[in-house]
Amino acid sequence: MEIARKLQIKPGQTVFVQNAPEGFTLDLPEAARHVDTGDRADAVLVFVQDSSEVATHAGPFIEAARRDALAYIAYPKAGQLDTDLNRDTLWGLVTKEGVRGVRQVSLDDIWSAMRFRPA
Repeated sequence: MEIARKLQIKPGQTVFVQNAPEGFTLDLPEAARHVDTGDRADAVLVFVQDSSEVATHAGPFIEAARRDALAYIAYPKAGQLDTDLNRDTLWGLVTKEGVRGVRQVSLDDIWSAMRFRPA
């Protein structure tokens, strides 16, 4: 539940997780539940390993950010998983879609996540 707290997920909210790495689990607070689509989910967490995956997997995330839901993109920390992403490159790729980064959290030793909201 530590990760859910960091992501500001509250009891009763719906959560969509896309492209999660093997072994990743997101324990949710009471009455919160996982859903199979990002449409109208209260929180969206999309994992990307490199910049090419941002375009491939960002659709549900962008829509969630535009409607000011909890919208996070998780990306590997520096030196992890041979990525070409960092906070600044991710920001540059995503802000073109009319959203802006507002918060960054560490999910674990490998992954960080950045929250975006409407620009």
